[in-house]
Amino acid sequence: MNRGWLLFSDIDDALMNTTRADFQTMLQALQTREIPLILVSSRTLAELEVIMLELGIEGPVVAENGAVIAYPSEETQIAPPGYLLLRDFLVDQRANPAFDCLGFGDMSLEEIMRTTGLTRDTAQRAMQRLASEPLFWQGNAEDLNYFRQVVARAGLRLTQTEGFLYLQGHTDKGRAVQYVVNHLKNRGITVNRTIAIGDSDADRELLLAVDIPVIVNRQTDSSRSLSERPDALIADQPWPAGWSQAILDLLQRLAK
Repeated sequence: MNRGWLLFSDIDDALMNTTRADFQTMLQALQTREIPLILVSSRTLAELEVIMLELGIEGPVVAENGAVIAYPSEETQIAPPGYLLLRDFLVDQRANPAFDCLGFGDMSLEEIMRTTGLTRDTAQRAMQRLASEPLFWQGNAEDLNYFRQVVARAGLRLTQTEGFLYLQGHTDKGRAVQYVVNHLKNRGITVNRTIAIGDSDADRELLLAVDIPVIVNRQTDSSRSLSERPDALIADQPWPAGWSQAILDLLQRLAK
């Protein structure tokens, strides 16, 4: 049964917190119905490649909040300006003492492990950045607002997710999803409906870019919604159970 559906999903506080048995059940159900699961994350491509291998997922993947797109057996697409120029911008801006922040490029492996709680292997992969730089802001909120203005004037973007600020080019998860859909269509793959599951503010553009946005809140008492899309589906349960429930609900829709 292939109706040309694509499912995009954030994984940062979703699939990685879902029990392996639950995830494998949902993944098998998607594979049986020929619905590809395309991961969309703030993680690096190096991190996601390991996760995809562990989970048995193949196909396109969107990394670094939309700044990196990879397809099997094709050259990786990296949004400008690229990591080195982002680092140059950050170093230049820190000449202003009000911009008190550290990026991964300023930190040792041990410092990143200590600050993030990542294992050594995962931290090493997180340092393999292609188009974005996580920032630890150490200044005040007023200076951060000014820094956002400077970033915007430079044609760059500052995204907040998972407790980090991310400096990247002028792209996002939603634009990346649109690129993926167009790329697949150009390769002769039928795409009739797109679905996205997300939970963070960084997923806003992702959810706006698809036909069926599904919001799974992080906490039971959370009430995140999407004012621009009153048709958005909102899971009854938070992550991770809400992710599995959202998949089941979508499969029931497909069966009708």
